[in-house]
This record gives sequence, C-alpha cells and structure tokens, in this order.
Amino acid sequence: ERKKQLEIHTSILQAVMTQVAARDIPQFYELESSLATGHYKNDAARAKKDVLTLVQDPSKGKVMDKVRLVLVYSLAISAASSDIDEVAKSMKDTLETKGSSVNDPKAAGGPKGHGLLTKEDRQELEMGLRALEFVKRLRSLHMIGSQAVEVEGQSTKDGDLLTSFVNIATNKATGLLAQATEKMLGKSHKHHATQVVEHLCDFRGVEDEEYLYLDPKVKQGEVNVAALRGMHRAPIRDVLCFVIGGGCYAEYQNLQMVANERRSITYGSTELMDSQAFLAQLAELS
Repeated sequence: ERKKQLEIHTSILQAVMTQVAARDIPQFYELESSLATGHYKNDAARAKKDVLTLVQDPSKGKVMDKVRLVLVYSLAISAASSDIDEVAKSMKDTLETKGSSVNDPKAAGGPKGHGLLTKEDRQELEMGLRALEFVKRLRSLHMIGSQAVEVEGQSTKDGDLLTSFVNIATNKATGLLAQATEKMLGKSHKHHATQVVEHLCDFRGVEDEEYLYLDPKVKQGEVNVAALRGMHRAPIRDVLCFVIGGGCYAEYQNLQMVANERRSITYGSTELMDSQAFLAQLAELS
C-alpha cells in the first residue's frame, strides 16, 4: 500500500515537473518575482527589455504565462503607457505569428507542440488584452503607482498592489516537491499581507501605529489607543487574516512563512480565485 501511494505521488510530481519544464515556469517566476519585489525599481528600461525578451521568445511559456507577465509588469513598474502598449503589442504579434511553445500539435498543426494558436489560446489572449486595458485605465486614474511599501527590508513602490495578483510557488510545502520547487524557483519573498501580519504580531513597523488596536480586557468606556500600545501586550497566538476582495492560495501559503509552533494563521477572503479567474474578472470589468 505504501509503495502504491509512493508511485502515485511520484507520478504526480513527474507530471508537475514536466509542465514546469515545458512552460519554462522558472524563468517567468524569477522575472515576475523580481518585478513584484522592486528589483527593477530604479531601472524601468531594463525591466522592459527583460520582459520583451521573454514574451518575444516563442519557445517560452503558454499564452497565459505571457499575459500574466505583461500584467505584472504594468502593475509593478511605473512605466509609460507607450512602453506597456509596446510590450503588449509585441506579445500579441509574436503569439499570432509564431504561436506558443506548448500547444497541442494535433490542434495547432505544429511539430512537437509548437505551432499556431488554438481557438482556446486566442480566447485567452483576447481576455488577457482586455484585462490589460482595464489595468491601463486604472493607471490613468492614478489608482496605481502611488504607494510605497517595505519589501524584505528594501523600499519599493507598488509591490503591495500585487499581493492578490500573482500566483507564485512558496517553499512551505514539505518533502520532495518542496525541494524541487525551491531548487527550480528560488527564494520566496514575503507578500505585503505577510509583512503586515508579521509586523502587527511583533508590535513593530508602521502597521503598529496605523492599525487599530483593541484589547478585550479593557473595560467599557473611552479607549486610549496610545495608552494601550504602551502597555505590556501578550504575544499573539492566533491570527485571522481576512482580505476584502479576491484572495488566492499563494497569499495563504505565503502567510504560513510567519506561522510557527506558537502562532497559527487562518486566512480568508471575499472570494478565492486562481490567476485565470482573476484575469477573467479584469477582462469583464474592461
């Protein structure tokens, strides 16, 4: 029975790693993570160049991989609208003329999975471009690009806007899959929600000053928040982090980075979505 279970899990792992290799997920992950965590904060030109290099390569990724990368670029970098348009057009032209690296050859007519876009690919591309149009409108209304947060000890802009947008692997899983993921995808960065929870639990950072602090042991009457913060506060053992709006498994997994044997973290959101469902919502809003 144990051998049977091991064979099942080995088969699942092999299938996952085959898809990871076929889509070149490590390259997309590394670039998306670098964009989201401020690696390109002082070099928008290099960010554009690296994104263009990847979206113009027909041997890398599926349609949704490239659409997601362009959306992350538009959200994380304070790039000019003309640069975003150029990157989006380059992606669209490359996909329409050279296809995707992991198409079904029977459906697309190409050898070894390479070829023109399938009907489903074209629908995904159209949906992604509509989603990008909505994001561009948000940028034009100055709803994006005005906040600064602290990411892994470095000051960066706009990173907190990606907390629910990017579905990335983490290193909190155990066993062989975790080792393979960490080796292939590299270090996981703390999302904005994770940083907020960590700072609140440790009573430090700007969050400790900005977030409302209530103590159930305080008697009824006027609450002196400043005095409460100055009092000795018991360690926080149980955390409930609830996101108003869309949440994702990646955000939940990322929060487990600050959970330990003395602190449990429960995660909730108005709606739990994967990356494709989120893109569909953006496309509908556009």
